Amino acid sequence: MGLLNYLTVQDILWINLQVGKKVNGFNYAKLEEATYYQYAYGESKDVPAQAERFLRGFVSLKPLAELNELTGLIGVIAFLEINGFSFELEDLSGATFLQSVLTNSADFKARVQHAHHDDHGHKPSVRATIESVLRAYPDTIAKLANPVPVA
Repeated sequence: MGLLNYLTVQDILWINLQVGKKVNGFNYAKLEEATYYQYAYGESKDVPAQAERFLRGFVSLKPLAELNELTGLIGVIAFLEINGFSFELEDLSGATFLQSVLTNSADFKARVQHAHHDDHGHKPSVRATIESVLRAYPDTIAKLANPVPVA
């Protein structure tokens, strides 16, 4: 495996803007720390483990004023894809799956598959990848961006 590709703080802010349709406030120090959960200690070679750590850490820190879970989920799927992996998740079950991951009742790594695509040595387009993920999960985005209040 070659060098890994990572999302930047600006990528995360752009994801949050796309899912929330507005600019949200954020705590920069927490946002930077949450974004850096993509990295592993020592050598970064276990992309699925790093992705799971990224999702759990991002949501736990809550660096954004709104939509941390949704932003984290879209970010982690994009992180996997820019590193040659796919994530098996049906759009209709995205919100339920996210909750099960955050409560440790789902097997995150079982859904990660190596995609084996040849990028011919080119760095993937992060923006195009994020846009593709956003298009793939409209129901999950709608459900997590506009939760139904509990009576």
